[in-house]
Amino acid sequence: MSDGEFNDKLQQFNNLWDGITPKGINRAKSLKFRQYILEHVRQMQRPLTRENARKYWMGELKAEVLERETF
Repeated sequence: MSDGEFNDKLQQFNNLWDGITPKGINRAKSLKFRQYILEHVRQMQRPLTRENARKYWMGELKAEVLERETF
């Protein structure tokens, strides 16, 4: 993943987490996104934190799990 793609994906995560849309802030979208992401984090048996949600969104959490299972 190039640096530009990484920054775009990180910016997208931050906007979705905060509910920022082109029309303004949408709290319902923010809550729906958080619930969706945190459910995936919970299934991976990780603490429900913004950092773990970000890692899941960026694919880092899955990489950590695969790395741990490989050894």
